[in-house]
Amino acid sequence: MPITILYCEGGAKSPDIRVLSVILAGVCLVVPSGSKYGFGQRVLQARGIQSGSVIAGLCDRDFDDDEAIPQGLPREWRIDGGKTQLGWRWERKELENYLIDPTVVSRALGTRTPDLEDYRAALQAAAETGSDYTAARTALSLNRPRFSPLENSWGTERNLNGHRFPDQFGEDNCRQGMRAILQDYAQSQIPSLQNALREFDRLLPLCRRGGVRFQHFLTFFAGKDLLLGMQSELARFGFESPRQFREQIIKGIAESLEDAWTWLPEWTQLRQKITSGSPQ
Repeated sequence: MPITILYCEGGAKSPDIRVLSVILAGVCLVVPSGSKYGFGQRVLQARGIQSGSVIAGLCDRDFDDDEAIPQGLPREWRIDGGKTQLGWRWERKELENYLIDPTVVSRALGTRTPDLEDYRAALQAAAETGSDYTAARTALSLNRPRFSPLENSWGTERNLNGHRFPDQFGEDNCRQGMRAILQDYAQSQIPSLQNALREFDRLLPLCRRGGVRFQHFLTFFAGKDLLLGMQSELARFGFESPRQFREQIIKGIAESLEDAWTWLPEWTQLRQKITSGSPQ
């Protein structure tokens, strides 16, 4: 049976629900579920309470240890050793990874679209600048104790939903940032700093130019980091801030006369999976 209710991360006015409500218009009801922590349990509880509905969830991929080449497909979200499917995960790290895709930018912004060659160069430069930082964030995520939050970013809170972003991104800066986070963590739950730094060393060549994660940075890097990394170039393109750029893209998606879900293969596949059957 088709999915009738899809829960997503974020609040009632979050970018996630605003974009998904367009992509899945006429297919299912999209409902905000709040924090990613406990999201799976909330999906299970909703299934128990609303037995007359077919319910699934869609969550961010976040940082993981899977370097498989992207396929343009949402990933199954399973628990209990694969026995229970809760829904899907985005194939890319988070929603912003799709919003800054040159294809989406050009379709959503229309005549306000920056020169695409210049925009792609700005996006590539942001990925190069943030490559070591991405390796550090991923290493911290992979060393997070189960069911226990661990910060994986540092720096100043920016005007992008309070997202923290540093001013310095070099390898040494990243090692210092990782040490500071782990030292501030509750003493009884500190993951091994040695293990985290070992993971960082493994990830560095994968996240730098030539590495598989860098080659597919729109999948493996954080979209919010890439947005903030383009701040000066976005200002040159006529956008006052990364937040305003993101807002213009979301607005363009919502107001487009086209079927926005056709713009990216994964959006098309997600819509088809929602309509074709239940993951329960």
